[in-house]
Amino acid sequence: MAFRLKTLPLPRSLRRAQPPWADVLASIGDALVVLDADGRIVEMNPAAEQLIGISAAQTLGQELAALLVADGPNAWLAELARRTLSEGVTRRRSEGTLAGREADALVSVACTPIFNEGGGRRGAVLVLHDLSLQRTLEATTRRADRLTTLGTVSAGLAHEIRNPLGGIKGAAQLLRSGLTDPEQVRCTDIIIREVERLDGLVEQLRELSARPRLSLEAVNIHRVLNEVLDLERASAAWGQVTLRIEFDPSLPAVVGDRAQLTQVFLNLIRNSLEALGGSGAIQISTRIETRFHIRQASGRRQFLSVFLDDNGPGVRDADLPHLFAPFFTTKPRGTGLGLAVCHRIVSEHGGTIAYEARPGGGARFRVTLPVSEDDADPGR
Repeated sequence: MAFRLKTLPLPRSLRRAQPPWADVLASIGDALVVLDADGRIVEMNPAAEQLIGISAAQTLGQELAALLVADGPNAWLAELARRTLSEGVTRRRSEGTLAGREADALVSVACTPIFNEGGGRRGAVLVLHDLSLQRTLEATTRRADRLTTLGTVSAGLAHEIRNPLGGIKGAAQLLRSGLTDPEQVRCTDIIIREVERLDGLVEQLRELSARPRLSLEAVNIHRVLNEVLDLERASAAWGQVTLRIEFDPSLPAVVGDRAQLTQVFLNLIRNSLEALGGSGAIQISTRIETRFHIRQASGRRQFLSVFLDDNGPGVRDADLPHLFAPFFTTKPRGTGLGLAVCHRIVSEHGGTIAYEARPGGGARFRVTLPVSEDDADPGR
C-alpha cells in the first residue's frame, strides 16, 4: 500500500469543511512522522512527540537517521525508513523497542512511501503504535487467571484450616481460665494470640479467593486519594514523612468501585509508610495517558494513571518477578497478600498495576485505570 498525492479542485463548501492537516494529525492516537524524499522530518503529530520524547519544533528539517542516532538502539527504525524511501515499498515490523528519553516503549511500526501524481517518490509516512499498555494488560490478565486458580485452592484451604483453628482457640481459652501459674498463663496467651493471627491470615485467603463484586460508577480518583491520605496522615505510622501532591484537576472520572479502589491505595500507601519507617518522602501524581488507548467496538478506551513514589529502599531486582505473587513478602511478619489483592482488584477494573524503578532510588507504583466513557474525550 502506498500514498499518492493528487490535487483535485474541490467545491468551496467542501474546502471550508475540510479540517486543516494539523488538526487531522493531532487527532490520531498513533504516532505519525512524515518524511520527505531525503529522509528529513516535515511533520510530526503530538502522539509522536510524546512517544519519542522530542517536540516537533526541534525535529522539523532534521534527518530521521540523525535524530534516532543510526548506530544507536533505534537504528532498526532508521533503517526501516531508509529502505522504504529507497525501494518505494511499505516496510513493517510487528514489534520493536523504541528507546525514548524517559523510558523505552514497545511499538509496532509501518513505513509507507508517498508518491506524487507522476509516480515519483515524495517521501514516506512512519506510523508507530504503542504496544506497552496492551502488553501490560495481557500480562495482567494472565496473572489474574493464575490468581483465580490459586484462589479456588485457597478457598478450600481456608475452610479446612478455620475449623480446627476455632477448636484450638476454644481449648486454649478454656485451659487458661483454670490456670494460676503466670508462665502457663503466658503460654496460653501466646497460643490464643497466634491462633487469632492465623485466623486473620485465613480471612485474607478468603478475600483472595473471592472475586470482588464491583459496584461500578464514575469515581473522582482525586477524592479517593485525598480521603486515603487524610486517614493515613492521622496514623502514628506517618511520623515525619513529607508529602507532595501533583494532581491534574482537569482529569476525568474513572470507572470503578469506590470502596475497592480505596483498598488498593490504602495498601500501597501503607506499604510506602512501612518502607520509610516514619521518615522520608511520598509523592502522589496523576495524569491522563495520551499514549495509551485500547481499541474497542465502541471506540478507543482512554486511561488515567496514578503514580505513588517514595524515597525508601525500593524493591530488589531479585524480588521483582514475585512482587504480586501471593504469600511473597520481604516483611518479617507480612502475609504477602496485600499486593496480590491490589492486583486482583485493579485487573477486575480492566486496569493495570506495576512497579517501576526510579532513577534516583526508591519505589514507584503505577495504577492505570480506564476513564469513565461519559467523561472520555472523543478527540483522543
